[in-house]
Amino acid sequence: MRRAKIGVLVTIKLIDKQGREGLPVGACRGKLAGGEPGNMGPQGHRCIPDSRILPQNAPKVRYQTVTDDENGQRIDNFLLATLKGVPRSHIYRLITSGQVRRNGGRIKPRARLETGDEIRIPPVRTAADSGPPPVKLVQQAAACIIDDAPPWILVDKPVGLAVHAGSGVQHGLVEALRAHFDLKALDLCHRLDRDTSGIMLLARNRKDRNRATDCFRAGRAEKQYLAVLHGNLRAAQTVDAPLDMDNRSDGERTVIVSEQGKRAVSHFEPLAQQRGLTLARVRIETGRTHQIRVHAAHIGLPVVGDRKYGDARADAAVQPGRMCLHAETLLLRNADGSTLVRGEVALPPQFNHLLETAE
Repeated sequence: MRRAKIGVLVTIKLIDKQGREGLPVGACRGKLAGGEPGNMGPQGHRCIPDSRILPQNAPKVRYQTVTDDENGQRIDNFLLATLKGVPRSHIYRLITSGQVRRNGGRIKPRARLETGDEIRIPPVRTAADSGPPPVKLVQQAAACIIDDAPPWILVDKPVGLAVHAGSGVQHGLVEALRAHFDLKALDLCHRLDRDTSGIMLLARNRKDRNRATDCFRAGRAEKQYLAVLHGNLRAAQTVDAPLDMDNRSDGERTVIVSEQGKRAVSHFEPLAQQRGLTLARVRIETGRTHQIRVHAAHIGLPVVGDRKYGDARADAAVQPGRMCLHAETLLLRNADGSTLVRGEVALPPQFNHLLETAE
């Protein structure tokens, strides 16, 4: 006895090979339509689910501007970091089907991004789609604000607070501040690692966010950090060592010094020394991922408390309790040299305490 094959009627949108949307809505059954998004359907078009069959609370199209820290990153890795929990295979389908766009045009999966690129990210449900942030997180984020004069918001981010959702984090600083100000357009102008504290800038709208990212792209941004390093930095030192940000170690992204990498320049200046530790100010000319941490380790003076690039044995001897890297100042200039925005925060008390108690 033969069993009848049952096809499921699915409403679809059609996207042609150039990625153009708005073609007539049709219907297809089972594998005839290509099944999953990105597969070829009738007349050479690619089939993607129509938004009308998605739940009302489904995520929407959004646009994200590439920051200086993300400059040189591949689009597939950028999306993997942005769309937490979405499989790599699905990321590739989104790119190759034309749903992901750079500055309005199609992009290849291995293409590298530049600061200021505007990325169209299609509706994709991620692990971070989990409703509003908890009240305590919103209160914590609000307590970090040091200046909220429009159009900017300057905060002193505490160590351990993620700047955005992802990597198992349901909500971060930006989601909490959006809830606090009731501003969905509020967004980050740059980023800090979760274990780095210090000054951060957010904009209340995309126009001003783009003004800020233009400063990073044009070299009109100045960023200074404070770091406690293992070892003695006896004189100012400039580290000009290219960084490869696509290296993988045990499945985890690790930045390494490599001639195949992007140029990265850090200036280290010793401020104080105590029992094998150095408090240093670090000025960076470029904003590569993990730049200060990798450069510090490269010259044999790893950041205290850095569990990725640091010295675990030396950390065990001083028990820092955190990674000792702190964004001290941020200055953005207009094209005429005038100040667009400036922020500065104080040295964390833990840094002085660590130097005073070091043995």
